[in-house]
Amino acid sequence: MKGNILVLLLVFVFLFASGCTGEDTEPAAEESNASDASAQDNVSQENATSGSGEKYIVYLEYYNATTQSVTRSELDISVGDTVSWWSKKRQGTYTLVSEEALFPDQNLTYRVPYSYTFTKSGTYLFTIKDAPEMNVTVRVS
Repeated sequence: MKGNILVLLLVFVFLFASGCTGEDTEPAAEESNASDASAQDNVSQENATSGSGEKYIVYLEYYNATTQSVTRSELDISVGDTVSWWSKKRQGTYTLVSEEALFPDQNLTYRVPYSYTFTKSGTYLFTIKDAPEMNVTVRVS
């Protein structure tokens, strides 16, 4: 009887352990040309919505908006390119605002990006509600 209880206990431990080993890892590292690489976390572009052109990421964390371009708050892209905004705020949300009303305000939660594909050329400003220092200018040509 004690042997059966021991086997049953081992089965439960195995089932519990196998259910707890789901992959909860950060996305793969992304190369960056930004001057302040320490402000960026490792995020893969694979999760960005695919468009007809290139894909870009804007990281939002600690009152900074960091892009992949050389200047931290500006991004030069082409028509058809997609930009994804990633919140690195573990608790709470950021509210992404398109100053030109390209889309309704978007609540960004941790590790859940919002992507937008640009279909018209122009200069667009994006800010974070209640944090005006968190802004990015996207120039589309």
